[in-house]
Amino acid sequence: MENNYDMYKQIIEQLVGVAITDADGRYIFVNKSWEDMIGYKFEYVKGKFVRDIIKDSKADKVLKTGKFIKGHPIVLKNNGNMKAFSQYTPIFKNNKIIAVFIQVIMMGMEEALLFSDQVNKMSSKLKYYKNELRNVRGSKYTIDNIIGKSDKIEEMKRQIYLAARTKSTVLIEGETGTGKELVAHSIHDLSDRSSEDFIKVNCAAIPKELLESEFFGYEEGSFTGAKRGGNIGKFELANKGTLFLDEINLLDMTLQPKLLRALQEKEIERVGGKDSISIDIRVVVAANKSLEKLVKKKLFREDLFYRLNVIKISIPPLRKRLEDIDLIFDDILSNLNFELSMNITKVDPEIYTNLKKYDWPGNVRELQNVIERAMNISYGKELKWEHFEGYFKNKRNFKGKLNTTNMLIQDKNIDEIKNELEKNIIISALNMNHNNKTKTAEFLGVSRTTLYNKIIKFDIK
Repeated sequence: MENNYDMYKQIIEQLVGVAITDADGRYIFVNKSWEDMIGYKFEYVKGKFVRDIIKDSKADKVLKTGKFIKGHPIVLKNNGNMKAFSQYTPIFKNNKIIAVFIQVIMMGMEEALLFSDQVNKMSSKLKYYKNELRNVRGSKYTIDNIIGKSDKIEEMKRQIYLAARTKSTVLIEGETGTGKELVAHSIHDLSDRSSEDFIKVNCAAIPKELLESEFFGYEEGSFTGAKRGGNIGKFELANKGTLFLDEINLLDMTLQPKLLRALQEKEIERVGGKDSISIDIRVVVAANKSLEKLVKKKLFREDLFYRLNVIKISIPPLRKRLEDIDLIFDDILSNLNFELSMNITKVDPEIYTNLKKYDWPGNVRELQNVIERAMNISYGKELKWEHFEGYFKNKRNFKGKLNTTNMLIQDKNIDEIKNELEKNIIISALNMNHNNKTKTAEFLGVSRTTLYNKIIKFDIK
């Protein structure tokens, strides 16, 4: 963390005209650019009120109102009465203002252009380091990874933003494949814990006899096979960060009261340990079944349910936001092109139309599998509906168009294919000629006798 501190300090030193005050409005830091611009050294202004150095400063107003102020004009008395613009950003901790970040942002056109260039460079650096930190800490997704513009998705995103502002426990409910983990990552990324750990535990993937030690850790010698020196659990690993408990509906009933105690008391005990360990974590849980219904069936503790159900986010299934399929499809295709080293750039519009005529029980995850399957069948630069329809041939809830010929090719031998094709051609010709046998025979280039024999053979009504 010391290296990070040095890095951040170096970045601030490169910004134009930066000063920082404490909660009383006294200078606690200025960079060299500010010294050159204002005309005072840090040793002189340190501990002095901002208003005593720059009379028209808005630092006191920001401390009082807690609101950001941008583009406020000031006069630099100690620099030839030159005019400049400054902005004031309140810095909060635990909902209290602890500092004000001040920056002189413009002094003439040349300085303005230089400032803009500096900010863009620093912004790129900060974005890079933030992404690197996120990769190390484990938060892989952001809210930008949630694709869709339907009303249901826009409302869900609004709920995510609201949930990210608090420390309260969040319950995410949604069918399999809807993206519950994506929502959990987004909440963590938008919260003030985004630079801390995001720890995931899949409650269904861990044997119930190991869950307690996995959650809370264990002391040396607490059970056969315990590591020398013991081991910390996921709760301790997530301290100061976010703990994501996936498939919480499958959590064993014997562990539920211990989880409830940890959430209520904000402390845990390792298996085989005697001392309580305080924890500061944000808990997000996900379930693919309604916890409320499980409570009614006595399959989930009621008191734990109420403790988890402080903020609830329900993810809509794909069948209830079919208008998002085009955007989701294009995003998946782009990602899979990269992962599979392909370059499919063209998509037949018929694909989008037909995919919206299926109810997608597997949701976005099923859609991704279908697209990947089609890409491997195609292995070209264009996706056509024929690359998809084989997947849907036995799906009763698919209401889209299936090409009969393609279906025959998959299921029948050559004679059966030929007969079915001939039958379909005769039916189409009869329809075109309003069931007039003579005209149909002429159209097909056969005799009336041959046509009659074919009609009988194929049992055409």
